[in-house]
Amino acid sequence: MCFRNFNKVKASLSGCLFTLFLCLPFFAVALSEALAVESEGERTGKLIEGAKKEGKLIWYTTVTLKESEEMLRKFQEKYSFIKPELYRSGDLRLLTKILAEVSAERYIFDVLSITGISAEILKDKGLFMKYLSPHRKFYSESINDPEGYWTDFYLNLNVMGYNTRMVAPNEVPKTYEDLLNPKWKKKLGMDTKAFYWFANMFKSMGEEKALDYMKKLSQQDILFRTGRTLNAQMLAAGEVSICITLYNNRVEEMKAKGAPIEWFAIEPVVPEIHPIGVSSHAPHPHTAKLFVDFVLSKEGQNMIADFYRIPSRIDVSPRIPRLKEGLKILPFDFSIRQDYERYVALYQKILMKR
Repeated sequence: MCFRNFNKVKASLSGCLFTLFLCLPFFAVALSEALAVESEGERTGKLIEGAKKEGKLIWYTTVTLKESEEMLRKFQEKYSFIKPELYRSGDLRLLTKILAEVSAERYIFDVLSITGISAEILKDKGLFMKYLSPHRKFYSESINDPEGYWTDFYLNLNVMGYNTRMVAPNEVPKTYEDLLNPKWKKKLGMDTKAFYWFANMFKSMGEEKALDYMKKLSQQDILFRTGRTLNAQMLAAGEVSICITLYNNRVEEMKAKGAPIEWFAIEPVVPEIHPIGVSSHAPHPHTAKLFVDFVLSKEGQNMIADFYRIPSRIDVSPRIPRLKEGLKILPFDFSIRQDYERYVALYQKILMKR
C-alpha cells in the first residue's frame, strides 16, 4: 500500500518537475522583460534628471514649421521644465548653415533632422553622436544608420500627380516613357531639387540609357518650381497637367481639402528618408536624447501619421494606408552619396538647361 502511494507521489512530483522545466523559459523571458522595463525606466529617469539641469533644447530641422512647432509643443507638455528653440529651413540651406557654424567652431544645435544624403555628409564630418534609442528596435535596419548615429523617422515617396480636371484616368502615364508623349509638352511640372530621384533613375536605368532618357524628357519644356508643396499647389491651380516627383502624402492632404489632384506611382518608388540624431557637440545632451526618444516613440510617430506623413516606425501605420501599402519601394541607396555632386550638376544641366 505504502509502495503504491510512494509511486503516486513520485509520479506526481515528476510531473510537477517536468511542468516546471517547460515553464522555465517563460519565467526567464518574463523576468528579463521586467528587468528591461526597470532599466529603461531608470535610464529615462537619469535623462530627465540631466535635462532638468540643462533646461533647454535647440532643434535644427527641415520638417515644416507648423509640424515642428506642434511636435515641440507636445514634447514640452511632457517636460514642462524644458524650453525648446527651433530653427527650420530647407535641406540645402540648413546644410550650408551647419557647415558654416562648424567652420567657425560654433556648435549650437542639440538635435538635427535633415534628409538622408545631407545626414550622411554631416556624419562623415563627425557631427552626429552615436545614440541607440531604445525605440530603434521598432525601426527597419534598412533605413537606420548601421552604426547608430541616426534613425529615420519618416519617409517621403516620390510619385507623380495629375490634375483630375485636365487629365482623364485613362490618360495617366503608366511608364516613364509615357511622359515623352508630345501631348505633355509644356504641361509637365517638376521640383528644382529632385536630385535623389534623378540619381536613382541613373542607378536603375544605367548611365547611358538614363542620359538618353533625361535629354528627351528635357525637350518637354518642363516648368520648374522649388518645393514639392509649391509644385502640388501649381498642379492644383492648373498651371500644369502632371507633376513629376511629388510626395504622395502632400497630395492626399490637399485632396482632403478639396484640391482636384490625384497621385500615381511608377514603380519601384524612390523614397527619401529623414534621419534624426543627436549632435556630437550637443550643448544639452540629456534633453537631446529625451527629444529623440519622444520623436521615435509611438506617441511621436502617431503625430507624424496625423500630419499625413509616412511614419518609419513599423508598428505605426500612415493615416491613409494607400500611402505605403502595396507599393514596391526601393531601399535607400547610401552609395549615391559618393557621386551626389555630379548628379546635382547633371540634373541642372540636362533637365533645367542651366
